[in-house]
Amino acid sequence: MSTPAILEDLQAAFPGWCIWRSSAGRMWATRNGRRLSSLEIYHGLCQTLDADDVTQLAEQLKNQEETEKAL
Repeated sequence: MSTPAILEDLQAAFPGWCIWRSSAGRMWATRNGRRLSSLEIYHGLCQTLDADDVTQLAEQLKNQEETEKAL
């Protein structure tokens, strides 16, 4: 998958996340509909992510997918 360039592309690429831009201009994503267990957090999964821009957030979301698949 190529790196999404705009917020709408990012939302479409990662439907399990609620993604938004804060009033301060930072990008945020939080998981939809499920809370992570302590074990999942221990292994590197995050409930909420933040980044400076869409590209950085996309990379973090890709890393979360890869980590989750490895569990």
